[in-house]
Amino acid sequence: MKITQLFKIYWPDNGGGIAKVMESIADGCEGCVREIIVCQDSRKKKSTDDSYRGVAVHRCRQLFTVASTPFSVQFLREVRRRTKDSDIVVYHFPYPMADLAVLLGLYAGRLVVWWHCGFEKYQKLAFLYRPLVKHTLRRADCILVSSRGNLEHSDVLRRFRRKCRVIPFCVSEECLRRGQAYAEAAWREDWEAEKRGWKPVRILFIGRLVWYKGCDVLLRAFAKMSSRNCQLVLVGGGPLEQELKRLAASLGLLQVRFAGRVSEEEKMRQIERCDFLVLPSVSKAEAFAVVQLEAMAFGKPVINTRLKSGVPYVSVDGVTGRTVTPGSVRELARAMEELAADEKLRREYGANALQVVRREYTPEKMKQRYRKVFRELVEGHENCI
Repeated sequence: MKITQLFKIYWPDNGGGIAKVMESIADGCEGCVREIIVCQDSRKKKSTDDSYRGVAVHRCRQLFTVASTPFSVQFLREVRRRTKDSDIVVYHFPYPMADLAVLLGLYAGRLVVWWHCGFEKYQKLAFLYRPLVKHTLRRADCILVSSRGNLEHSDVLRRFRRKCRVIPFCVSEECLRRGQAYAEAAWREDWEAEKRGWKPVRILFIGRLVWYKGCDVLLRAFAKMSSRNCQLVLVGGGPLEQELKRLAASLGLLQVRFAGRVSEEEKMRQIERCDFLVLPSVSKAEAFAVVQLEAMAFGKPVINTRLKSGVPYVSVDGVTGRTVTPGSVRELARAMEELAADEKLRREYGANALQVVRREYTPEKMKQRYRKVFRELVEGHENCI
């Protein structure tokens, strides 16, 4: 079986959540012919053919970028050339150049569209992009989403529901292994720490500092907390970093630290040190947030928001943490107060979180789901249901 994946970026040039999914598909289909077609992250770079961790990666030269979309004629040529003998073509949505390739009929093989999120970020051009998207979804043999919430709350996907399958994201084997070892040791140490006396409660945020992450809401909620034995650490960089630092200063928040971008190793250390994670996102542009799973793998509770996406389906209110109304400073402050004050509750939510991750969100589970979908498509099923 030959599987070709399409998107605009990939490791090591750039990555993120979608690149992790692409890597998980490649890893899960070991033994197949695996190729990835992307654009370079700079128009100064020429097209190259190389490999990343044993997978062929074809990087196409971009001409220019509009609305976060790198345009590349070479990308269209490579799709036509590389998918001639493909059994499965996985398009990681959204990337309008891939939609154009579908429109022009440049691909061969069964088309799987991985719907990572809607196209809110193309809002100004939505009237032009929407017909292209609908054409792609009509042509798709299967549509994958990471959560039932992303399917239920998408007006665009509703009419294509019979083609859709849910394949949740997963955490890495290293995260699972390290999280399990940490949780078992940490719960013993917590009981000993209680005997020794006071220790500050560490609240953690991990993510890009962009508008839809709701970090301004987080800072205002932290300022409203009556408890003064809490520390807030924000891990990640982005265009709003300086603005958020100014907001923290104007609110007089001395117990807030901006850690900036960190390595995967440092990210796991930050999760180990925290008492709970907060994901204060305010838009369904936040479709899933794998960072929730990463925290849960370490036995950490999560506070998230009731978005019309997959976010509240990952960490469930009253089971693995708390869920609040997006943008509500008052509700978020109250939830943080509750977890900060109740270590027994944190331990209960954390234990539940660890069980959920090990049952539903392992790499092996994800690989099994991929293989089942791809096998059904290649065997000639009309669609993946």
